[in-house]
Amino acid sequence: TKRPPTLGMAVAMVLALVLAAASAAGLLAALAVGGPRNVLRVCYGAMLLFHMLWTTAITKIVSYLPLGLRTRQGIGLVMVQMAWRLALWFSPWISLEATEDFSEQWSLIHSFMAEAHAEAVEKGEPLKPLFVLGNHQSFCDIIFAVVTTPLQAIWRSRTYMDYHLFKLPVLSTICRSVGHFPVYFKTTEPGVFKVDAEKMAEVEKEVDVHLSEGGLLCFYPEGQTNKNPDTLLPFRYGGMKKALDFDARIVNLVFHGNQTVWPLKFQMGGYPCKVRYSIRPFAPQGAKAFVEMARAEGVKEEREMEDHVLLARRAHELMQVQYDALAGMASKANGKKKA
Repeated sequence: TKRPPTLGMAVAMVLALVLAAASAAGLLAALAVGGPRNVLRVCYGAMLLFHMLWTTAITKIVSYLPLGLRTRQGIGLVMVQMAWRLALWFSPWISLEATEDFSEQWSLIHSFMAEAHAEAVEKGEPLKPLFVLGNHQSFCDIIFAVVTTPLQAIWRSRTYMDYHLFKLPVLSTICRSVGHFPVYFKTTEPGVFKVDAEKMAEVEKEVDVHLSEGGLLCFYPEGQTNKNPDTLLPFRYGGMKKALDFDARIVNLVFHGNQTVWPLKFQMGGYPCKVRYSIRPFAPQGAKAFVEMARAEGVKEEREMEDHVLLARRAHELMQVQYDALAGMASKANGKKKA
């Protein structure tokens, strides 16, 4: 005998029908208003929403399983990575192209992190964290960072997120399930970064625990999305101070073209583009050793700088060079197409 449909099955069927109807209506509206490019954007949005929905359901179920907190969070991160990769796989007009040495650079990163962990264990010290710094140009920055990060690293990755994102449907469940850290800003005014000190003190305790366990922290030192991504904004100092406190190993993960895929002020992205990206370690022996090396060069402008200011200055310079190299690759490729 056939089993009667359960309430859960009925709800799932209704959601699927609603999503299909909304997608069809969105496609027609996009075609009428903006032509084929907007159709592609709606298709990407539908793919992203669909995969986010099943990911949310799975991470919610996993949160009730009798597993350790870090294991549950790691599973959630892997599910998110899979969902975002699938959304891009079904959106072939958005392509991500790594530099030829991307895998080699990650192998190098895994190698020096393993050495740092072994040394910390031998000395009975807390494990050293890995900081991944990125350029912030679009809402899809975090999506592309997640899909391009190796599984070994994504399992222990965390980031800071504006607290208002923890209030959004679907996204809030994922943010909490994977253990990301909320940032409690006092105002939503652009360029103003005042935070609730009392609430952030509790958050930073959780961050410190994550870092002392050798976790990976991904963040954007510019502090806000950059309207002119070709020129990096000045780096804020909070993350640099934290890197020095924990003697973190630091790498730059840089993308070019994200703002074309998902322009600023757009609620949904998905426009055609070839996005280029690269990763470069610049403090493989730790933030403290990097600052010592920089001071040994005797640069006049840096003599009176505090360590975190010097670290921010050098990190900014290196990231700008890395971005310019990607921009040059894109420009060269576009020139060949025109020719």
